[in-house]
Amino acid sequence: MNRLKISLLLSILMVLFVFAACKPAEEPSAEAPSSTPPSAAPTAGPSATATLQGSPEDTDFSGTVTFHQDGSGVHVVAELAGVDKAGKHGFHVHETGECSHGTDGKHFTSAGGHFNPTNSEHACPPTEPRHAGDLGNVEVGANGSGRMEMSTTGLSLSGPNSVVGKAILLHAGEDDCKTQPTGNSGDRIACGVVTMGGAGQ
Repeated sequence: MNRLKISLLLSILMVLFVFAACKPAEEPSAEAPSSTPPSAAPTAGPSATATLQGSPEDTDFSGTVTFHQDGSGVHVVAELAGVDKAGKHGFHVHETGECSHGTDGKHFTSAGGHFNPTNSEHACPPTEPRHAGDLGNVEVGANGSGRMEMSTTGLSLSGPNSVVGKAILLHAGEDDCKTQPTGNSGDRIACGVVTMGGAGQ
């Protein structure tokens, strides 16, 4: 009788051993880390920036402009705050990267005229042809803040149409988009020099 029990027990153990040996390996859990590294986020292209300064008496003003490479041109984003007057303000790239204050009460005259490498007439986007530096107007709200975003093929970050090393100016009045050569947009109230920097640099 004892031999029968022992034989039966041994048979059960053998069956369990066979089943254990044949059991397929467990699939890795969903939480298991993958051996393939995650794909990196797309690298942003080159960019250039300008920090705008107001006139010495306008201490509340601040502004930044960013130029990102955008195919054959650039994508421009301007953020302004502390502008004294609401409404539209002419916004242009000028030919000389200087933002000094004049002694005659006129500010930023050292920046020269509009950047115009193709010798075109003044106009506003989307009119073509126009000065490479003609960016139109920035709309400023009652709180003194304004934002402009646009793309232009008239500018680049290298070559003869490069915005780098040029000045970008905000004017006191609206660019009428027709008066030559400046759009009759009034005094220069803020200026910044464009330098390379930002994503991709």
